[in-house]
Amino acid sequence: MRTHRGFTLIEVLVVLVLVGVLAGLAIPQYAGFRQRGYDSKVAAAVRGVATGEEAYYAEHRVYAASIGELRGMTPGDVEIAIGAGNSGNLASSFRVTGTHPGTPRTFTWVSDPVPGTPNLLEDGA
Repeated sequence: MRTHRGFTLIEVLVVLVLVGVLAGLAIPQYAGFRQRGYDSKVAAAVRGVATGEEAYYAEHRVYAASIGELRGMTPGDVEIAIGAGNSGNLASSFRVTGTHPGTPRTFTWVSDPVPGTPNLLEDGA
């Protein structure tokens, strides 16, 4: 009686096919999870800067024109732009826009939104 140790070629191929199928299902899911993570990161940074703007306004009675004027703001790899809100004047309103290279979405916080719209707006795919 012969005793063979090891796997046959068919068994190895079946395992490789199963691993390939599982990887094919997991990789697109991973990309989606990663993009949603970037979206959450940008939205949180925009909300944080908006809170910083309100604190700045409480001290100076005008909104900050740049993130450098706000204390303790470290957006990391999120790009933040600050401008005037719907009033068109930083003395009375502001708009914070955040983007990240890992997501096509842009998040914008408007301090004086049009009635019926939320403060945080999401643009993009």
